[in-house]
Amino acid sequence: MQLVPKSTYCFKPLKGYEHFEATTQIIIEEIQKRSLPFEIIDPDNNLIAVQYKNKEYIIHEGTISDANSLIAYWISNDKWMTKQFLKRNNIRHAHGLLLTKDIDTKQLPEIQYPVVVKPANTDHGIAVSTNIQTQQELLAALSHAFRYSSKAIIEEYFPGREYRFLVIDFQVRAVAFREPANVVGDGKQTIAQLIEEKNKYRGDDYTHPLLKIKIDDEVKRHLEVQQLTTDSIPKRGEKIFLRKNSNLSTGGDSIDVTDEMPNFYKHIAIKAAKAAGLKIAGIDIIIKDIEAEPSENNYIVVELNAPAMLSMHNYPYIGKNRHVEKYVLDCILNSK
Repeated sequence: MQLVPKSTYCFKPLKGYEHFEATTQIIIEEIQKRSLPFEIIDPDNNLIAVQYKNKEYIIHEGTISDANSLIAYWISNDKWMTKQFLKRNNIRHAHGLLLTKDIDTKQLPEIQYPVVVKPANTDHGIAVSTNIQTQQELLAALSHAFRYSSKAIIEEYFPGREYRFLVIDFQVRAVAFREPANVVGDGKQTIAQLIEEKNKYRGDDYTHPLLKIKIDDEVKRHLEVQQLTTDSIPKRGEKIFLRKNSNLSTGGDSIDVTDEMPNFYKHIAIKAAKAAGLKIAGIDIIIKDIEAEPSENNYIVVELNAPAMLSMHNYPYIGKNRHVEKYVLDCILNSK
């Protein structure tokens, strides 16, 4: 039987601000604790202004502010541009090809499988396809990616676990492992019932740190591969994964691993943030084997994210609340 740690998830929406994204709620609460005057400019866009030492600071979605320059934000927002800055700073990353929407797929160069396909400028894992093994899968993945962006990237597939490093003022303040949507059996309930139980304290959107698991075609296909259905009853302690991608937007779990993460990879995350000049950033790193001796061959940096989701670090499914909002607000208020 698999030993499964008990969830520590305990998010409660901020009273009066429940309609804001969770990351913005966390920042507003910190502003209130400091008794700083603030204004809600546009609630639908999570746009606020805070006053500090006779200066005004505009904050969008909790972390987008003057703390990061426009050029740093632009670099991180374009996955291909990110690769150029990682390359020029000798930081390991997945090599790939940039394709435009009008590409004749019959003229594609010979591809060494497996690969990953992703739109050049989307976030939250939208239209990202991993571990593609055949040309047929590749063409389908490209078609999907081009629905969301005029450019798509084909890059080498690097096996391992993906971790999110939160870098603030060039220090790592939190690290989270995002695990794909899953349920753990109790020997009594069906997978559908276990999903319903796990969804009780989750949200339908980013007003909550963790989102509900939705039983869609991808979940059904993933279960079918395991010779399961939503009516199957897993054994007690058996963990059943419901999809491949680990995005929180599709019901994934955030697990805090800040204390366990070797300093070697924390330094890589800081170096990656500095490569683009990001003072506040979520750095995604895939580590092949976390138990192995840290080395240059054991990781790649995947993405730099200027909009850094804070709620996964304060309210992980399993682990400590890292109270990262204190460091973020300090960084923003010292940016002028």
